[in-house]
Amino acid sequence: MGLAVFIFTFPHSVRATCGLAGFVHNHAMIIQLKKGRDGASTLACIRADGSRTWSKLHPFLPLHDLTHCATESGLGFQEGFFGLVASGWNIDDFAVKGAVKRLPLQAGWAESIVGILDQERGAGRVLSVSELNEALAESLRGQDFAAFRELKEEELARIRALRARLFEQWRDLPAGETLELRFPLA
Repeated sequence: MGLAVFIFTFPHSVRATCGLAGFVHNHAMIIQLKKGRDGASTLACIRADGSRTWSKLHPFLPLHDLTHCATESGLGFQEGFFGLVASGWNIDDFAVKGAVKRLPLQAGWAESIVGILDQERGAGRVLSVSELNEALAESLRGQDFAAFRELKEEELARIRALRARLFEQWRDLPAGETLELRFPLA
């Protein structure tokens, strides 16, 4: 059974889902997700050099961003969303018209994997590694990105375990408090 793949796009003020090419980092970054009390949650990233970027988030994005963190850490990606932010890109830069066309390959792969995991979560159905690889190949073909090697069962299990831990921390976080993570996750 095929799985429809959606790429989520949000307006400039709420989009924090892609990156731009040309930067690789060799250092960690602090991610701060603040759970909104009466308004939007926020994402702030503090780079190794002390510079920071932040954005208010659409209600969908905290779990999406945590999935990015788990996926990029689990696969060792340096040019996914958070890797590019660590390298100097500001969150708002990623929503600039034409940014998607400048995505490095890893960012496209990360966004597709995260999108599939988001859809899986929304549907309440866990895909097998084979089903996820099929959906990933279809997603990448549809976006004109080069194919990604097949994910191994152990890699997918590691990503899901990291994501589950992050989701639990987010769910347990009281409104108004901040979840702070060091990226990449250990």
